[in-house]
Amino acid sequence: MSWELVERLKTRFPEAEPLPGPEEGHEGGEEGAHKQKAPAFLTPGAYVPAERLPEICRALRDEEPFLLDYCSFVSAVDRPDAGQFEVVYHLYSTAANHELLIKARVDRNSPSVPSVSGIWSGALWHEREAFDLFGVAFVGHPDLRRIMMTDDWIGHPLRKDYVFQEPRWMTELIETRRREAGEAPEE
Repeated sequence: MSWELVERLKTRFPEAEPLPGPEEGHEGGEEGAHKQKAPAFLTPGAYVPAERLPEICRALRDEEPFLLDYCSFVSAVDRPDAGQFEVVYHLYSTAANHELLIKARVDRNSPSVPSVSGIWSGALWHEREAFDLFGVAFVGHPDLRRIMMTDDWIGHPLRKDYVFQEPRWMTELIETRRREAGEAPEE
């Protein structure tokens, strides 16, 4: 079914924008053979409006020909040059053995998107990870809090403009270990 799923998605939701497929990845002709037009995606996919994400995801889970019953991954792509994040969802159908990638663009200054954890429970942990590492808020998530970084961690380390600042506890621990190893003078 592959890229046909994207056409069906576009028929059901006309605002969906298909991602460029493998055949669309490069310009034709000798001069254009080395110029890449757009990144080519091997997994069929589309951009969908963030505000319609729950409605679209329910249709993708429940309606034929999609029947995408498994959300295998949720993450984000930081696009500071465009002032946005792309929130990425990898979906799979165990019944039909096909997959679909959907992306929702959100404003980088206040990134939020509706949670899909009520549609696919597997998204619970992935949304927390994207929140922790990118700062994307998943509205309606039942337990949105840090999952990898400590509660006192400052910022979101996978943002392209992230400046690392060690939390105080880590700085103190490093100083203690250095003193114990004789690498730093006693205070």
